[in-house]
Amino acid sequence: MKTIRWMLFTVVIAAVNSQFAVRSYAGLFKIDFGQSENEKEIVDADGNPTGTFPEPLTNWTVIPTWTFADPNANVVVGSASAVGTTNAAGTEVTWKLTDFSTDANTNVTMTMLDNKALAEQLNPETPPYMLGQTANNPVPARLAAVYDGVLVPAIVKDDYLYRNPDTAGSEVLMRFANLTPGNYNVTVFEGRTNDANGRFGKVWVDDINGKKEPAAQNTGNYSGVNASGVALPLGQPRTVTVNVKAGEYLWFAEMEDNSGGISGMIIRGIGSSSSVPLITVAGTADGVALTYTGTLQAADAVNGTYSDVTGATSPYSERATNAAKFFRAKQ
Repeated sequence: MKTIRWMLFTVVIAAVNSQFAVRSYAGLFKIDFGQSENEKEIVDADGNPTGTFPEPLTNWTVIPTWTFADPNANVVVGSASAVGTTNAAGTEVTWKLTDFSTDANTNVTMTMLDNKALAEQLNPETPPYMLGQTANNPVPARLAAVYDGVLVPAIVKDDYLYRNPDTAGSEVLMRFANLTPGNYNVTVFEGRTNDANGRFGKVWVDDINGKKEPAAQNTGNYSGVNASGVALPLGQPRTVTVNVKAGEYLWFAEMEDNSGGISGMIIRGIGSSSSVPLITVAGTADGVALTYTGTLQAADAVNGTYSDVTGATSPYSERATNAAKFFRAKQ
């Protein structure tokens, strides 16, 4: 029996910074957009500074505030922030990504660039060309979550990067190179819980030029607010599955709407049906929704006796109570 366990309090998910155990057959890339929470002084329950700071992340690639002119101006020595390289024309910045799977592919990169043609359509006289991205975090929920089987610490989920300038209708383009050919889940999320506009993007596979961009968003709303305007402290990640062939690039368009940004992205290679079962949690108006593969089991203690949840189907809704409950998926 292969299982993945994770802890869920039906009021709050415990916030930890360790990597959640995930098996990946063709790569696992975890990108944290925004360094604000990673480097912010920890406060006590009354909001008073404690003089301590979070330990630097060791299992996420962190992209801090950056510009084409100087992508590393906000990289703090000793932090988890990655160093970017600008091309000769000053129109692209590339970061080397860490593969956290057993494949350990050392050749994967992420390049960010502006959708200049779109900027010129928005304002032909003075196009709002992208200068870079800026970190922000107005309403941290301070809750960890589990997305596509990966533990997402609160310091990853809560802050985000937005386009500079954040002109509504513009886009940030991201191009991922040298992925091992295969199928991938691409999961995107924004932790901000008052982004009433929602947050949307486009995921596709293309050549190096990326001209096959979809006409409309294909992620669904991945902000921390649902369509009814209800805040979702655990977020609502969206996953798109793609097939990448040899020589192809994975592309993502982050659609700017002048409110909010992108908090993180998980690119996870997926294997056959014999792979480890997964659980993903998303907040709802009165609790959480569990999306899983395999059979859902529950227990009253993390090391307790797990039993099948009678009649459970994915997604499974769990209402918030004062009792702790623990779930796992069994294959």
